Amino acid sequence: MKAVENNNVYLTLDDRNSDEVILKHNLEALVNARNAAIEETAKALVSIPAALVRMKWQNRREIYAWQVKEEIYGAALAEVIARNPQLKEKILAHIEASYQHIRSRETATLRLTRRLSDGDFRSACVNIVARDENAEKQT
Repeated sequence: MKAVENNNVYLTLDDRNSDEVILKHNLEALVNARNAAIEETAKALVSIPAALVRMKWQNRREIYAWQVKEEIYGAALAEVIARNPQLKEKILAHIEASYQHIRSRETATLRLTRRLSDGDFRSACVNIVARDENAEKQT
C-alpha cells in the first residue's frame, strides 16, 4: 500500500476545497430563492380582497383552531351569563371595550401602512403602532 503524501484531498475537480464549492452553491441557491420570492411578490398584482382570501385559504388550519376557540369561549360566556344574569352588562361592557381597543390598534396600523406605502413615513421613524393622529396635529 502506498502512503499518501498530500492529505489535502479535494472532492471537486478544480483546485478549490470542497467546502468553498459547497458554500458557493449554497449562497447561489439562497440568492436564487430570494430573487424568486421578490419576483413572485412583484408579479402578485392582485386585489387586496383576493389576496386576503388566498391567505385565509392557505392558513385555514390555523384559522379553524381560532374559530373553535371562539365558539368555546362564546359558549362559556353564554353559560356564565345564563347562570349569573347580573354579570351580563359587566361582561358585555368588557368585551366591547376590548373590541374597541383592538379596533383602534388595527385602524392605527392600517393608517401607518398607508402612510408607509404613500411615502409619508420611512420605516426607520415608525416606532409606535397606535399613534393618535389628533396628538400629532397638536404638536
